[in-house]
Amino acid sequence: MLELKNITIAYGDTIAVKNVSFSVNTGEILALIGPNGVGKTSLIRAVSGIIPIKSGSIQFQGHDLMSLSIGERAKVLSVVPQVRQMGGAFTVKQAVMMGRTPHMSWAGHPGERDYRAVNLAIDQTNLKEFTDRQIASLSGGEQQRVLLARALAQSTPVMLLDEPTNHLDLQHQAILMDLVKTLSKSKNLAVLMAIHDLNLVSYFADRVALLFNGRLHHLGLPEDVMRENILREVYQIPIEVIRHPRTGSPIIFPSTGFPA
Repeated sequence: MLELKNITIAYGDTIAVKNVSFSVNTGEILALIGPNGVGKTSLIRAVSGIIPIKSGSIQFQGHDLMSLSIGERAKVLSVVPQVRQMGGAFTVKQAVMMGRTPHMSWAGHPGERDYRAVNLAIDQTNLKEFTDRQIASLSGGEQQRVLLARALAQSTPVMLLDEPTNHLDLQHQAILMDLVKTLSKSKNLAVLMAIHDLNLVSYFADRVALLFNGRLHHLGLPEDVMRENILREVYQIPIEVIRHPRTGSPIIFPSTGFPA
């Protein structure tokens, strides 16, 4: 279990996140949702250790993550950042191998176990045909899969994703999210994900943490959190929520301009 207790994050005198507490269980995807600027990415970065917390604690299986070294933390947490155009002359296999860095010897030479983990991650993300291609030659969707493969090769019990579907078309959004869902169950990963698309959240997330004004506004199952009255208050626009006829999952869309 990944557990955040009373997390407060500040940038100078500005409080970005205040007294936020929740846990992420193994085998579970917990989605962080809310308007821009409510602290979703700040929480992801704080858990990963990129930015400090002002107060509170972040624990995994009862151990304080803040007390771990960078190398020790990298054996617990892997991160899939927002996709950006990745440059450099690295091949896909070399980029995925970077995920094995925390497990390599002091000399930094990969061993048989590292190659096995990398090849498995490449297979799981359907990147085998791109193994020897340079990262810069890939599309945005393909690069996002490389970042996911790198995180999988890292072999951590916790995975953090920051807007993983940004700039991806519908096909690649579905493929990536389905893969994350499958791997969270098969590998028993605790997945914490910041994401904007509420319909992807509804279909793929196990639980939802809704942030508003830097605080945890609601926490629970998608159907309990993603209700019209709650979403209208937070997003401050008319919103309609209907149920999917087959799955019963909430389907969310703005109703601005639609007849009442």
